[in-house]
Amino acid sequence: MLEVENVMVPALRINNRSVNQTFLEEVLGLKTVLEDGPFAEFAGHSDSKEAKLVLIESPSMRTRAVEGPKKLARLALKVAKPAEIESLLARGTSFSKLYRGKKGLAFETVLPEGYVFLLHSEDDVADLQEILPPVQFEGLADFQGLTEFLVSQILVNSPHPETSQGFYQTIWPDQGLLVFQEAQGPDLLAEADSTWDLDSLRVKVRPGLDWAELEEKLPAGYFKDRKERFLQSTDPSKIEIWFEK
Repeated sequence: MLEVENVMVPALRINNRSVNQTFLEEVLGLKTVLEDGPFAEFAGHSDSKEAKLVLIESPSMRTRAVEGPKKLARLALKVAKPAEIESLLARGTSFSKLYRGKKGLAFETVLPEGYVFLLHSEDDVADLQEILPPVQFEGLADFQGLTEFLVSQILVNSPHPETSQGFYQTIWPDQGLLVFQEAQGPDLLAEADSTWDLDSLRVKVRPGLDWAELEEKLPAGYFKDRKERFLQSTDPSKIEIWFEK
């Protein structure tokens, strides 16, 4: 079995980094921990600089808007402190859906370029029940942003969900972050760099991993750098996967 951390860092390709970066910082309370060329990496406001989410700016001369539904149906972020979600709502964060769970409130919101995010604190998103406003929100007096969060689910639209699920089952049987749902659309099998959509996933493997263990499970066409620091492949939805030591 491939030994990896149960962590995936999604990279979203976008047209305007500034607009989306401002939304993530000022509306959702994330912190930018790295800016490098077209890339911006985000984490919480704790001392950790480990990226949980990446934006990749890709201008319209090279990339275009998605026709039909995006591959990324919804990205769920699990927030360590439930009161911080309510603090976001108390300061006026816009939402498209509002939920209540066992640990507190949750909400869905839509980024400027159409990505749907769910912020929650539940052990299982199935515990969420949609509620309707008006709801009175109470914020923390010293709230600055989300202290800690992690990606808890990546819901992907796919014309062939069984094929995609089988691909990951072969290389990573116990992963629970990627969920595929059936959908139809002209760009659900588009090349990763051709549309503003889910571009890639970063996956950490153990430092001592023999790459041969992974290579025998992957289809032909993967790439491994000369120093063997990473291996890059592509899943059936044309989403790139970067396995990194």
